[in-house]
Amino acid sequence: MSFPKSGNMLPSQRHGKPRKPSFARLVSTALRASLKGQSSKVKTVALWTGANERTVKNWLSGERAPSGDHFLGLAANCPAVLAAFLAAIQRNDCLVMADIEEARAKVAAALMALEAVRAAQLGTAAALSRDDG
Repeated sequence: MSFPKSGNMLPSQRHGKPRKPSFARLVSTALRASLKGQSSKVKTVALWTGANERTVKNWLSGERAPSGDHFLGLAANCPAVLAAFLAAIQRNDCLVMADIEEARAKVAAALMALEAVRAAQLGTAAALSRDDG
């Protein structure tokens, strides 16, 4: 059997353009980069998504892509997955907004920690003044 006269170019050879990475590879790369150095990658991702560990191993290897619901869990818990997805669909405007929201959340957490330290110091100072008086 031979190729027909038209349409015999394979997808990776069309117009000399490099192939974009598959969705599975995109998720795999983002997850591995985000969880680099963490010993329990599979368990962490399984907790984020509710998927079983074998499924998560397939995602990390790039052999399979997550379903829509699982992808939502990944994007919600792993900023690298969200950033890779937004970059792949060329929505850099949303990427900037995601960075702003992440920075905002970190500032809010830092303010809460500072308030806790301040309250502890005020409580200690009040207790010391009662003991002296």
